[in-house]
Amino acid sequence: MKYSLLVLATLAFTVSCSKVHEVEKNMNEMKSTTELMSTTTDDMKETTTVMYQQIRSKEAEDTRNKKFIILKSKDEDFGSKIAAAAVYFKSFEYQLWSDQVQFDDNKTREDLILDGVNEFTRRASDLYSKIKPNKMSPVNSGKKHNDEMAFYALAATMHMNHHFQEELVSARPTVKLLSFYDIVKEALRKDNQGMALNEFEEILMSGINKEIMTELIKARVDMIAALALKNLTDKREMNLGQKIKAAIFKITAGKLGSIQIPEVLSTTNESTKNQAIKYLEASLKARKFLASINLEKKLEKTLLSAFSHIQIVQSEQEQEEAGTEIKEKDIEIKKLIDELIQ
Repeated sequence: MKYSLLVLATLAFTVSCSKVHEVEKNMNEMKSTTELMSTTTDDMKETTTVMYQQIRSKEAEDTRNKKFIILKSKDEDFGSKIAAAAVYFKSFEYQLWSDQVQFDDNKTREDLILDGVNEFTRRASDLYSKIKPNKMSPVNSGKKHNDEMAFYALAATMHMNHHFQEELVSARPTVKLLSFYDIVKEALRKDNQGMALNEFEEILMSGINKEIMTELIKARVDMIAALALKNLTDKREMNLGQKIKAAIFKITAGKLGSIQIPEVLSTTNESTKNQAIKYLEASLKARKFLASINLEKKLEKTLLSAFSHIQIVQSEQEQEEAGTEIKEKDIEIKKLIDELIQ
């Protein structure tokens, strides 16, 4: 009996040791598996990051290429060119920079801006070689003026930002919102003050690139002013005499005649007036920036004549019907126009 108990105890101990050994073995295997999974997860994260960057670059580049084709196309009207230019600027990859420490740090952002600057200066240079900035007018249209319209479209939309960047800046106040217009202005400002430039600013200010950037901002003054004029007037209301004067103005390159387009403020709603104010303010801001770097910019002669002949006058009855708020907007528009035509 004692012998049987001893045998049973020995067997129990042996089985117990075997189970302990099996548990230890299983735990070691689990540890190895966990470590392998961790390594695999890290590898997956790295692979995902690489794939994300590759996809982001490809999609952004494809979008820019498609939009620039529209910009250069002689079959597209100016409205389509404006829309394409806006998306073009929003599609620079730096606009999609995510501020992720692992792969989208500040150095990466500067590299992406550099890529954008290199691309834009090459494309803008090709376009610039086909136009004569001093003879351009935002009122011209048609296939003959296709390259000019493309240049104006770029000038008018340089300030556009992708909503992804705007949301990022809203969530992270330490991140600075940067449009291509901001980048160009900062380069011009630093160059004017003799300050050190970083790599992408050097490119913007080198050779003919600096001239192109300044001409873009000059074109911006005129183009945005033209958008304001469109909101304030209606050329369909021009009488025969006004049309004849306009024709003479065009034939004599502004030496004779005048541009007199009837203003429509008395029948314009508040939203249209608000938009006109925004355009006028943006045009003036661009001109004031040029003045800050010692560059003079006068309004294009056709626009200057048109704005100079706008008479913002209301009868007492019209003022009463319109109300004080809208009247104040008319006064604000008049002040902005007076400043613009100086």
